[in-house]
Amino acid sequence: MSAHHGRAGWRFEINGERVSEGCWKRRYIAALEAENEALHAKLAKIYELI
Repeated sequence: MSAHHGRAGWRFEINGERVSEGCWKRRYIAALEAENEALHAKLAKIYELI
């Protein structure tokens, strides 16, 4: 995922494919939420060990 700003404005890409800004934002948020859930699961395991 990448977002670039150039002379013509913003360009949003996912795996090299140009996508709309809305699509890019939805997938970016989904990726952040998945990462957050994984971190919460790891933290829960640590608390179980303590």
